[in-house]
Amino acid sequence: MRVFILVCFSFLMFNVSAQKIKRESVQVEYTSRPSEPLPKEVKSYSVEVMQTYKLEFEAEMEQWAIDTEIARVNFTRESQEYSQKGTGAKLLERALLDEKKPALVLPSKPVKREFIFEAGVVSSKIDMQGMNKNEGGVVVTIDIQSFESTSPEDGKQELKDKEGNISYKYYRTMTYRQQVRFAVTLPDGDVVIDEVIGSSENYIAHTSNKYTSKGALNKSWNQTSINSQMSKKAVNAAMGSINNVLNDRVCFSKKTRPMTIYHVKTTKKVNYTDLNDAALDMELAIEKYYNDQEVSMAAIREVIPVWESAIAEADFDNRKARIDSRVAGLIYLNLIYANIWLEEYDRVDVLFDEMRRLDTKKSAEGAAEGLDTFSEDQRARKEVNS
Repeated sequence: MRVFILVCFSFLMFNVSAQKIKRESVQVEYTSRPSEPLPKEVKSYSVEVMQTYKLEFEAEMEQWAIDTEIARVNFTRESQEYSQKGTGAKLLERALLDEKKPALVLPSKPVKREFIFEAGVVSSKIDMQGMNKNEGGVVVTIDIQSFESTSPEDGKQELKDKEGNISYKYYRTMTYRQQVRFAVTLPDGDVVIDEVIGSSENYIAHTSNKYTSKGALNKSWNQTSINSQMSKKAVNAAMGSINNVLNDRVCFSKKTRPMTIYHVKTTKKVNYTDLNDAALDMELAIEKYYNDQEVSMAAIREVIPVWESAIAEADFDNRKARIDSRVAGLIYLNLIYANIWLEEYDRVDVLFDEMRRLDTKKSAEGAAEGLDTFSEDQRARKEVNS
């Protein structure tokens, strides 16, 4: 499996003790195994989109069409009946009963209260990596729920210039939310995910621009347009979250993680060619990982002995040593990363234990924050996909 590719490189240098530590910072793109893998035979997906308000609006339009047709039929019938009456009868009914010639009165056409999303546009935002978009696989159901908002409230900001003159700026605020429910259903009908994106309690605040008069504020504020903008903003954000969740939990997806490789600048007094070469070799190995994992792993395994030798050489009590405790702590980080990429997670645990026995201020433990969690996550994903 192609897993890692080097996508970014930068060079930084800083002084630590007597050594000039070099740090090669790279962004590593890798294929992440799913945390909740689908059955291996499931290789495709399709997307179905529903919208609560769209269904309501379509029902309103359908009823409007029915009511319109009824009004036309009644008008035609009443017009025919009226035309069959004699002039005298018509005058008498008008005088005694205030009856007039039939008029066609049509019901008002429903007006959209919310933005209606195109199903194809919404479904296009779902890209389950490593799977084909075809029928017969898992079905991702997207249910866009109703747009909710509070009544807008006016605000006023007081401004004072250098001369003490006071002026005001006017603005308007509202809060809104629009939840999106999504589900993943296997071909056999088993639902493996059914969740809602969007807070069930908290609303999102929207504030208008500020204007020098209430008239300008009123002129700029179009509630229908604002609701549509906020609706699209909320749903687009939800779709991004849904796509991330799907790719993280059920797909073999590409992710990016920063990685730092440490070495030390060679001086006239101290030679660090071994560490410099090892850093370069590690970069080259990582660069090959995406296209050829076996070749890359072999290259990483050749680098590891260089760092292990440096650790064995370390003098943790001598700040003038070629490998003092602080440099050793950084080399431990190199070894930890190397073994994570090799998926040697038991070895990673041992290296963490060794590194943490060093003086905290010199062990680079702070630079390793979150790395143990990442290692455990990768271990769990490997095991659940085995």
